[in-house]
Formats: sequence, structure tokens, C-alpha cells
Amino acid sequence: MLLVSQAFGYDLVIGRDAHSVRYTQTDLLALDDTILETETPWTDGLLQFEGAHLATVLDDADIRAEQLLASALNGYSVVISVATAIEEGAFIAVQMDGRPMRVRDKGPFWLVFPWSDKPELLNREVRSWSIWQLQRLEPVE
Repeated sequence: MLLVSQAFGYDLVIGRDAHSVRYTQTDLLALDDTILETETPWTDGLLQFEGAHLATVLDDADIRAEQLLASALNGYSVVISVATAIEEGAFIAVQMDGRPMRVRDKGPFWLVFPWSDKPELLNREVRSWSIWQLQRLEPVE
């Protein structure tokens, strides 16, 4: 199956300049084909997300940083604490309910958290980190 990121050129770029790595949806699934079931503040009901843990992706990209600047296709950006995000189960989703996520479905990459298991994450800060249409993660120095 050809995934959206391959068909339309939407890749997730992690790093900065010459030290960056590009990932397709398929690449992330090959790294850590994990399933996260959770509700989100922006959708109805329990959803099944497939993708990779943020920790796994950062390790693969050899990124060591205390903070990341996360940027979306629409220009939204936010600084994320790496240690806190990883500790709280940050997950880069590329499929939702068995289907590749498209831009109109908050994809092709969406940083989600296990809100159903950890309702305390439904706070302003973590919600701001849950960036959909994620395009880039850059270390902040």
C-alpha cells in the first residue's frame, strides 16, 4: 500500500540542516510499529493509532536535546520538553484506525499522548504539544 507521505511528499524532518533525517509514514512504522489506543480532546471516541514512540524516533535520528521546536504544515510551532514528552508517552501517529493519516485527518504525522490512560495530560501545555500535521522536529539550543 502506498502511504500518503510517499504519494504527496510529506515527510517528517527531524534535526537541523545537514544533520537532519527525513521519515515517511512507512519509515516510522518500520522503526516501531506500535499501537496506542486513546481518546483525544479533538476527536470522538476511542481511536487506535499506529506509529512510533518519540523516544524511538529521536534515538534513530541520533537527536540528543532537552527541547524540540515542533512545526506543523500550517505554520504552527511549539517548543516541547523532550524529557517530559517521552516520560508521558509521546507518540508519533501515522495511522488512525488502520488507515494512513492524511492532511485532512490531522496527518500525515500527529504527536499524540495516552490521554485515556493518563487524564492528567489533558492540560494546556501537553495539549499544545500535540501538534497535528507535524512537519519538523528541531533541537533547540
